[in-house]
Amino acid sequence: MSTSQPMAPLGAASPPGPLALAGPDALRAAVGVELGPTRPVVIGADRVEAFETATGAPAVSLPAGLDGTSPGRQVPGLLLLALVNYILPRLVDVRGFQAGINYGTGPVRFPVPLAVGCSVRGSLVVVETADVPGGVAATYRVTLIRASTGEVVCVADSLARYLF
Repeated sequence: MSTSQPMAPLGAASPPGPLALAGPDALRAAVGVELGPTRPVVIGADRVEAFETATGAPAVSLPAGLDGTSPGRQVPGLLLLALVNYILPRLVDVRGFQAGINYGTGPVRFPVPLAVGCSVRGSLVVVETADVPGGVAATYRVTLIRASTGEVVCVADSLARYLF
């Protein structure tokens, strides 16, 4: 593994921090609310190599010079998808439930590749809520954009269940 960049924390939410939603009524009222973006998160070579080692994912090459980087290595899509669950609690803090469960994902897409060494910013919108037995289900659409160009590199619907 290269030691050219430290494995520093990914980033922090832009002030003032996550939106606190206290209980089911606040969560339901937040449908349509857009939050973010976060501060830039650099996805360096060390982080990508650690991900590839942990998952066995092969390195993917890009045409040299994409977004001013060289050589052209692509950030794995599943690493970008993993950042969705990093971004969420930095933008929204749901309280007043016995438990919160990451229920999975809805549609996920990767419109353009991201070169290793680039930064992303995250934002989200509360797409919908629905009453379910014992609680509330929520869908958050999380979008990651390349910080330098504003190009969307990942859009994922994150599904959560909050239980009373």
